Amino acid sequence: MTVDVAGAAAELLAANSILILTHRRPDGDTTGCAGALCRGLRQLGKRAYILENPDITKRYATLITPCYPPEDFNPQYIVTTDIAEYKLFSDNAVQYEGKIDLVIDHHRSNPLFGKKNLVRTDAGGCAEVIYDVLMAMGVKLTNEIAECIYVGVSTDTGCFKYSNTTAHTHAVAAACLSAGIDGGEINRALFETKSRPRFEMERIVFDTMEFYEDGAIALALLRRADIDKTGADMDDLDSIASLTRQIEGVQIGLTLTENADGTVKASARTTKEMDASAICKKVGGGGHIRAAGASFDCSLDEAKNQLLAAATEQYHANK
Repeated sequence: MTVDVAGAAAELLAANSILILTHRRPDGDTTGCAGALCRGLRQLGKRAYILENPDITKRYATLITPCYPPEDFNPQYIVTTDIAEYKLFSDNAVQYEGKIDLVIDHHRSNPLFGKKNLVRTDAGGCAEVIYDVLMAMGVKLTNEIAECIYVGVSTDTGCFKYSNTTAHTHAVAAACLSAGIDGGEINRALFETKSRPRFEMERIVFDTMEFYEDGAIALALLRRADIDKTGADMDDLDSIASLTRQIEGVQIGLTLTENADGTVKASARTTKEMDASAICKKVGGGGHIRAAGASFDCSLDEAKNQLLAAATEQYHANK
């Protein structure tokens, strides 16, 4: 069943002992959403926690780790934030499959797996949806909540550069700035400051990038040996998929990352002529029109062949 912002707010106002889930390999949007929602619910006197995410990295840890539940917490109401499908559940969240009371998301590929579903595909970041829900509940936008919202919105829109940025996106960011956050410092930390391993990984990406269809498709492979050699962690690899789309003439940018467990993470980034979500759906993934992803349980080279075939097919279908 789908609900609007008012319906989701009513659901949360009637609930208590609330547990919030974030997706595996958490980014700024899922953690920002969860952090803001949990703090907002607590402001209203609710007992709310965020399920521990084993993949959390230092970049976003402060948004959610202070909200982890005690061992004796028995949740009565389960909410997901920015999770498009069950496959994106962290390993310790699998126990809640089929038990989600409220889904809050913005991915158009979401199959509406909750008992109630608020999916706003017009939102650049899911944090925009969380902001609307919090305001509908009468939550005061504190500095701490505003920082969570701003991180979510800014990271999912590429610091407001991507085409999913809307007037509402800027309105939400403006509200966060009005609440007193230091937007410039947050932007510097998230988008300008790079570690040495990140610089090394970017060099490898540009040195090894492959081009197809007269340069319309660019493909980068992040091999585990290179990742380990540079000492890069998940924070260092955050948003690296956007590099392929920065090259003039590229309409489809593909990045495949070899994970430590042998699986492969695929990311597609496209210009307005192409549909990233359609490409990733062909290989069992999904996402947004301009940014989507998928996972593979095969070798990196086999994943490359499958993703490249899907991208090539989509390129010729839309050419």
